[in-house]
Amino acid sequence: MSKNKVLDTALSLIDKYIQLNHKEIARKLYAETGYCDQDFNKFIAVITSGELTLREYIRKRRLYLAALNIVNNPDKSIVDISLEFGYSDQTAFARAIKRDYGKTPAEIRKENKNLPDVRKILENRLSNKSRLDSILERFESDNLSNTDWNYFEEFIRASDEMGFDTSTCCLISELSEKLSVPFGHLLEKCFDMAIDYNNDEEYHTNEITEFMEEIGVQNEDEMMEMCDYYDCKWYELTFVKAIIYRLGIDSSEELEKMWKYYNCQWTHGAPFPLTKQMVQDYHNKHK
Repeated sequence: MSKNKVLDTALSLIDKYIQLNHKEIARKLYAETGYCDQDFNKFIAVITSGELTLREYIRKRRLYLAALNIVNNPDKSIVDISLEFGYSDQTAFARAIKRDYGKTPAEIRKENKNLPDVRKILENRLSNKSRLDSILERFESDNLSNTDWNYFEEFIRASDEMGFDTSTCCLISELSEKLSVPFGHLLEKCFDMAIDYNNDEEYHTNEITEFMEEIGVQNEDEMMEMCDYYDCKWYELTFVKAIIYRLGIDSSEELEKMWKYYNCQWTHGAPFPLTKQMVQDYHNKHK
């Protein structure tokens, strides 16, 4: 069987046996093409740059054919259609329809509009010969699961496990070629650097938050205003500076005079004994 015939046959077989579960469909694929589900899983994942796996393709195709059934058979109950396509109940079916199409089964039947067909999307990807020829060649070999797939496996892993988007993976791939560094090795280094950077950012943010709580600052805007007022860095602020700024006192020396004037007894952690009104009264009496 030619490579193109294998692909056409596989997609047609999935449609033919779409009402079966994933394992049963995989057995049918292997029996009629000679390729296992892992082979097709890798191929579809590479074709779609990690966006789809065989299992996800089957799920989307099943849902599309079920939705098509709803539109084409208006007299058929939605409950019967959901059971026919392997859903445990109508509620699970409705949730799946809503998640993929943003509409309920009843709305889809009423509107009778075209829905996105994952098979057409995949076939459009397959039509891009310049991109896929090297991949399609794998279907001429006896075994797709060989070391030639290492690059594609790394690409898929970067998308699925590391969270890199397709564009980022392509950039890292191009850089690995220019530097003559193995793609997988460079991916790991980029991932480690991303983790370290995020940890540093998280630590920095937590440190600032804790510092703000310690000196009694309510938010970052107030802290930045204080930094501008004192012409200092955030970590150079103190609780006393925050109090002086908030109460409108000129200096720490004036603050000490007010404590003596009002005979304040204060310890860290207790409510501050001075108020803006007390400061205003003091200023009025000592003009």
